[in-house]
Amino acid sequence: MAAKELLRTTLRRLGYQVTRVRPPNRFEGMKETLTLLRNAGYMPRVVIDAGANCGSWAQMARAIFPGAAFHLVEPQPACADLLRKQAARSTGMTVHRVAVTKPGVKSVRVVGGGATGDGTGARVAKEDETDFDEMECPATTLDDLLADEIGPDSRCLCKLDLERHELEALQGAAQLLLKVEVILSEVSFYDINNRGDAIFSDMLRFLGERNFELYDVACLGARPRDMRLKMGDVVFVRRDSRLMEDNAWK
Repeated sequence: MAAKELLRTTLRRLGYQVTRVRPPNRFEGMKETLTLLRNAGYMPRVVIDAGANCGSWAQMARAIFPGAAFHLVEPQPACADLLRKQAARSTGMTVHRVAVTKPGVKSVRVVGGGATGDGTGARVAKEDETDFDEMECPATTLDDLLADEIGPDSRCLCKLDLERHELEALQGAAQLLLKVEVILSEVSFYDINNRGDAIFSDMLRFLGERNFELYDVACLGARPRDMRLKMGDVVFVRRDSRLMEDNAWK
C-alpha cells in the first residue's frame, strides 16, 4: 500500500477524514491583466498605488510600465522602511505616508496592524469598531494629495487596495478622477462580516456615474468554507479612453 493511502486509512480508523482543500483563489491574473493593458496601447505616465503595503504590486507594475512615475500611498509604519528603500532604488517613485479617505477627515483609526503596529494588514476602522491594536494615522483625500500634481494627459492608472475602504477614497477624488484613465480596485462581492462596507455593485454604480465602465477582472477569490465568490480585483476604464474602442467591424 502506498504511504499516502496508508496514512489516509490510518486516519479513517482514528475517526478522521482527509479531503483535498480547494484553493480559495479562483484565479490570479494581475500581471497578465496589466500586460494586456500595455499590449492594447495603454502606457500611463503616472501610477497611483493607494494601499501600497510593502511595495510588491508596485515592483511588478514598474516592470510593465517602466516609464511611469509612481506614487506609493501607505500609512502603516511597518511598511515605511521597505517603501523608502524601494523608492531610493528607483527614480520616479514617491512615498506618501498617509491614509486616503473621504473629504473632511484628517485622521483615521486603523486596526489589524498588531499590538505594536508592526503588522502590515491594517484596515481603516468603522466608527463603532474598536480593537486592542488600533492606532491613529493622518489622512487626506486623493484630491488634496495628488490632483494638482497630475496633468490631464497623464493617462493615470489608479490602483486601490484599501481593505474595503476604496469607495471612501474615491469619494475624495472628484477632481483626480477627471484625469484618471484606468482604475484597478479591490472589491468585495458581499458585505463581509456585515460591517456596512461598500460592495462591487456600489463601486459599479459610483464609477458608472463618473464615466467609467467595467473593463476586465484581474483576480477572483472565494470564501474557503463554501467557495462563494468573496473578493476580487477589477479594472474600470473611462468611457472616452482609446481602450474602449471596438474596431472589429472596420
